[in-house]
Amino acid sequence: MRKKLDENNPEIKRKINKSLNLSIKEGSFAMGMYGLGTSYFAPYAIALKATASQIGFLNALVWLLPSLIQLKASRLIEKFRRKTIVNISIILQNLMFIPIIIYGIFFSQTSIWILIVLIALFYGLGAAAGPAWFSWMGSLVPENQRGRYFAKRNKITGFFGLIFMIAGALILDKFKHAGMIMLGFGILFSLAFIFRLISISLLYKQYEPKIRVTKRDYFSLWQFLKKAPKTPFGRFVFFDAIFRIAVNIAGPFFAVYILTNLGFSYIIYMVIVISATIFQLIILPVLGKVSDRFGNITLLKLSTLAVSIIPFLWIISPNPIYLILVPQLVSGLGWAGFTLSTNNYIYDSVKEEKRGIGITYFNLLSGLGMFIGASIGGSLALLNINFMNNILFIFLISGILRFLVASILSRSLQEVRKVRKFNPQFILKEFHPVRGLIKDFNSMNHEFTKTFHFIR
Repeated sequence: MRKKLDENNPEIKRKINKSLNLSIKEGSFAMGMYGLGTSYFAPYAIALKATASQIGFLNALVWLLPSLIQLKASRLIEKFRRKTIVNISIILQNLMFIPIIIYGIFFSQTSIWILIVLIALFYGLGAAAGPAWFSWMGSLVPENQRGRYFAKRNKITGFFGLIFMIAGALILDKFKHAGMIMLGFGILFSLAFIFRLISISLLYKQYEPKIRVTKRDYFSLWQFLKKAPKTPFGRFVFFDAIFRIAVNIAGPFFAVYILTNLGFSYIIYMVIVISATIFQLIILPVLGKVSDRFGNITLLKLSTLAVSIIPFLWIISPNPIYLILVPQLVSGLGWAGFTLSTNNYIYDSVKEEKRGIGITYFNLLSGLGMFIGASIGGSLALLNINFMNNILFIFLISGILRFLVASILSRSLQEVRKVRKFNPQFILKEFHPVRGLIKDFNSMNHEFTKTFHFIR
């Protein structure tokens, strides 16, 4: 009854609409942290002489530690406001940029494992915000608009992430040629710190609908695991965890392959990386409609098949033009659909009061899968492979496992809401890349002006 009254209250509606718009602006500034900060953690470690194996174990650690922290953090929703949890967690995470910067400038000759621990703590401190933010956004976005809203939000924030990543590559390239690469990274991470502070101020202004979460809404990990094979959400979580193992065998090594094996500059590295983001921005509006109309399981199945062929495509040619136009095109389409369908399916299949603990167990098993995958990849990187490049061998193993999981285990997945039967012609009918790009450019320009008006 409380929910219906809230939805029909004009003042509550106004606050929710304002908060949803603010969330897009907040996400746009937050992309400064990702585009100038976390996107360059791997190149930062590589510049400090981290080996391929160490990069693999770094990725393993940054997936496992946050998942374990969220086990405890999910219970905070019972005692504290979600907004408070999110803000405190993100502030503490943002402060970790300071020791990460100091390490590169003053202590780069010491063990690289110190940096790996600092980066792991960065992700760990931010992890506490995950369940609370996910639950908070689930309370704000209407059920029948989730696909379109998150597609729009991801598209706009992705655009800003694109701008930040390009700026980061240009800055790094300048400082590399000047022989001051550590100072370049320091500037990048300082800017990332500032943009995250702005996003925190916007988070503070957003409305938080009241929600009562009690101990009765809590269920233990053992209870979840015991019931999981019998529930749609449980089978979905198991599928995701196993698929993440296959994915992350290769995931940490694309940056290593580009920067170390191929020896490309930071500019070429970032062009390759952001090309996938551009393709995501183009396809996201259509995928949002597919999610709302045909369901998230259909979108997930299509996306995992696309993600499965990415490693095979990287093996074919090292030509940068090819890498941009073929593997990264498929990567953009696949990961856009995977991320959108995964998040929306959790909203569909878990009740509002249980979303905090539901997303925690999902992240725990997903993070465990990423940890296992990265650990396997890190171990494979230590092998001496004579018949092909070591990293390309890792790509091959990952691609085979991805395809097996996507084609076999996805059969256990089940849609939880009533949707239409999938019609492939819908995508062709709705997908107008040229018209979409023009429309998106005008939309982005408008949003860019509105967002940065906040600073002035």
